[in-house]
Amino acid sequence: MNRILSLALNTFRETIRDRILYAILIFALLMIGSTLFLGSLTIGQDYKILLDVGLASIELFGVAIAIFVGTSLLHKELDKKTVFIVLTKPVARWQFLIGKFLGLSATLGILLILMGSAFLGLVFWKAGSVLPGLVGAIGMIGLQLMLLVAVSLFFSTFSSPVLSMILTFCLYVIGHNTENLHILSQRAGDGTRMVADALYAILPNLSAFDVKNAVVYGGSIAPGQWLWAIAYGGLYAAALLAVASGIFERREF
Repeated sequence: MNRILSLALNTFRETIRDRILYAILIFALLMIGSTLFLGSLTIGQDYKILLDVGLASIELFGVAIAIFVGTSLLHKELDKKTVFIVLTKPVARWQFLIGKFLGLSATLGILLILMGSAFLGLVFWKAGSVLPGLVGAIGMIGLQLMLLVAVSLFFSTFSSPVLSMILTFCLYVIGHNTENLHILSQRAGDGTRMVADALYAILPNLSAFDVKNAVVYGGSIAPGQWLWAIAYGGLYAAALLAVASGIFERREF
């Protein structure tokens, strides 16, 4: 466990120094701040636009960081040959991969706190209060980003950085539409429905973490929904990392 935590800490230090993260963070904060201007262009919808665009910006830039850094993290280690130094020590490959996952997840957690704090500060300044559902929506985004980190590391164990980015982004888009796929498949024939049901079971269901619209319209997150999202995200990420560890264990470099 100490080895994994040491690897996670080193990964956190490495990723937090990446200048591209600060560029994305600054752009995200500017985008969140621009919601005040966008809201002023409408009559009576400024608060709703602040919530809608603010949450969407946090998710969008968080996904960009998860995909960009997650898919390049492992390849940087291979290109710089630092992975050989680490693996010559009593460190298993699966420990190396888990350490990278935890370190990058911690980095995303810090960035999410910064973006979320800026957003909630604007909401408080505009409305004088912050609904608990907004904090919950940001937490759900964090769970989704954790899952995307696992997806990006999974693809990076056997493909190039560019291809890993494309595959991870495609899975992100598909993951938000798996519920629609499942609904539409019920009207199809038996063969098509079986294939669709199999894909529905295998592909990540990211709509489980998408509560933005409900929160914007004054809804709340039920405790059961929280438990389901945490359990689903944790188990799916663990399964992906287990498969990724098996692939990484057999990889020759």
